[in-house]
Amino acid sequence: MGTLPPKKKPDTGPARLADLFDGTKWGEDFTRQEVDIIASHLGLTTFADGEYVFREGDRQDFMAFIVSGQVDIVKESQDAAEAFIITLPPRTHLGEMAFVDGEPRSASARAKGDVTLLVLPKARFHAILAEHPAIGVKMLMKIARLLSRRLRQTTGRLVCAPL
Repeated sequence: MGTLPPKKKPDTGPARLADLFDGTKWGEDFTRQEVDIIASHLGLTTFADGEYVFREGDRQDFMAFIVSGQVDIVKESQDAAEAFIITLPPRTHLGEMAFVDGEPRSASARAKGDVTLLVLPKARFHAILAEHPAIGVKMLMKIARLLSRRLRQTTGRLVCAPL
C-alpha cells in the first residue's frame, strides 16, 4: 500500500512547504501556526502532463493539494473508455475519499500539464491527530464539509439529469 506518489521532489524547507500550503484553499482555514504544523507532515511531488497521480482501483492512502497545474479526474466506463468527470484547478485538493475510507480509488487523477502537489499520507495525518488533536479534528471537519458539499452537488445533478 503506497503512501506517496512515486516521484517525490527533493525536500523543501519547512517554511516553503508552509507557504505553499497556505496558498491553497485549505490554508485559508488555518492559522499560520496550524499551517506550519500541517506543513511539517507534507511532501512535495511533481507530475508531467499525462502522468497519473493515481488510478482507479489503486490502494493508496494519501490526499493531495494542488500547488500548480491542473488535474483531470476520470472514471472508467463500462466499455473501458475513460469518462471525464472534472478538472481540478490549482489551490484545490484531491484524494480525500480513499484517504478517509481506506477503499480503493474510485476514479483516476491525471496531470493536465505539469503539476506540483503537496501530499499528506494518512500515516502523517495520524501523527497530526496524535500530536495536535485540535488541528486533526479541524482537518476532519473540513473534509466532512467538503464531502458533504460534493454529495449535495452530485444529488442536485442527478435530480436534474434526463432519464
